[in-house]
Amino acid sequence: MGVFGALLLAHLLGDFPCQPYPLIRWKIASLRGLAVHIAIQVALTLPVLIWFVPAWGWWALILVSSHFLIDWLKVRLTRAGWVELAAFFLDQAAHFAVLWVIVRASGAATTFGGVTAEVLRLAIILVLAIYAGAVVVFLVGAALKGPDGGFAPIPSSERWRGTLERTIMVVGVLLLPAAIWIVLAAGYVLAAVLLKRERQVLVKHIVSVTWALAVTLLVGQVTV
Repeated sequence: MGVFGALLLAHLLGDFPCQPYPLIRWKIASLRGLAVHIAIQVALTLPVLIWFVPAWGWWALILVSSHFLIDWLKVRLTRAGWVELAAFFLDQAAHFAVLWVIVRASGAATTFGGVTAEVLRLAIILVLAIYAGAVVVFLVGAALKGPDGGFAPIPSSERWRGTLERTIMVVGVLLLPAAIWIVLAAGYVLAAVLLKRERQVLVKHIVSVTWALAVTLLVGQVTV
């Protein structure tokens, strides 16, 4: 776990827990909203850049300008439906690529070990699984509704149910033998089927569980 992991966590915090729905709507409607979002990102990533990245000022400028451009393009080009879901993944992939280039090109070589590395890894997993997962699940549900299912506030009950659902899956993967959490995940999905959930709800449950499992397994194995 190195500088990329620290920058990644800062970015994820800025894009998910620190970007509530009102800010998203403001960002879509006004450049001022986008500027506020960028300011939050800078506040979170700048300490990492200053502490660990050589010639951090130039890289901070690249990070700010690239984040602004990527988000501006996403806001202008995104349409409701499956395009919105695809845009979400492309947007995040572009941000991740910029962070990777900054770390590689700057020569930032600091690595973290022991407890620090594990806490950093756990934090990345939780933000991706819980907060980014909420967006993914919602966008899948919106896409299933068709062109009229554009971005909107996630209902409180759905948000908390999904948070609990994905948190349990993350904890299961981290603490339980593989055979047990696989059975638990399969049993959860089977229960949703047996309860005759409507198609959209069932798909969202499956996406939620699959996302949490995939994120936990992937981040748990990849060195960032």
